[in-house]
Amino acid sequence: MPTKAAKISVEVWEAGGVLLEHYAYIPGAVEPLPKHAHAEYQFGLSFDCQGEYAYRGSRHVIPPGRLSIIHSGEVHAPSDRTFLPTPAHFGMAHIAPEWLQRVAAEVSPQLTGMPFFPETVITDPTANRLYLALQAVIHQPTAQLARDTALWEFLTYAIAHHTESRSPMAATPAVPAAVERARDYLHTDYARDISLAELAAIAGLSRFHFCRVFGKAVGVSPSLYQTQLRIAQARRLLAQGLSIATVATLTGFYDQSHFGYHFKRQVGTTPGNYVSQAAISS
Repeated sequence: MPTKAAKISVEVWEAGGVLLEHYAYIPGAVEPLPKHAHAEYQFGLSFDCQGEYAYRGSRHVIPPGRLSIIHSGEVHAPSDRTFLPTPAHFGMAHIAPEWLQRVAAEVSPQLTGMPFFPETVITDPTANRLYLALQAVIHQPTAQLARDTALWEFLTYAIAHHTESRSPMAATPAVPAAVERARDYLHTDYARDISLAELAAIAGLSRFHFCRVFGKAVGVSPSLYQTQLRIAQARRLLAQGLSIATVATLTGFYDQSHFGYHFKRQVGTTPGNYVSQAAISS
């Protein structure tokens, strides 16, 4: 007898380069998410289930109650589990690098580049408490000052206690710089139907060479990278309360069906289950 699919709902909130999510899973079959990267730093905390990431060449187990950190731009693959035997709840925060750089400039002026967290999983009750205070914004109306304070206090503590003064990625010459030009172009114009020839020309490489070095440098294909950029923006727009049809159009998908397929593949649930507090209160 086929196993029923797990039911998944997500409460979300977004503003000013910060996207907060609270996931709730009812037991059942789940589809493993593909490897991907986020432009933002990703902080996660599981309340009642063990998490897992393939990241930086290793598989990292994340026990309940431990804070996990994924760097901006670094490819990772979530757990490959296909079934959840018990309910699962966890919170995620996607925070733009600009926020961390801004806080780091005040906390640790000696830091150069983007703040680097050497540990993928940290055990720190104070960090957890400050993270949960930030996550609480999802569930209750909060004044601007309270939101800013929660974000600033969490990032200040995390950077002061869990970063090192070095860049997460060593600079690499020539070809990766060419790929970076193409990446920057995709970030600027992700919703447009861009051709491979156009991206390769921006990088100054042949199409064959561009595909090969892009995949090696970034960790995913140019096509998948563009899809991930589109879905990342779609999450933010849904969190702001925009309709699914509007979001599908704004992010460059052919129609709602095309959008729904890729959203579920990348996020694990449908756009309709990605519930915005903006939409609830409107």
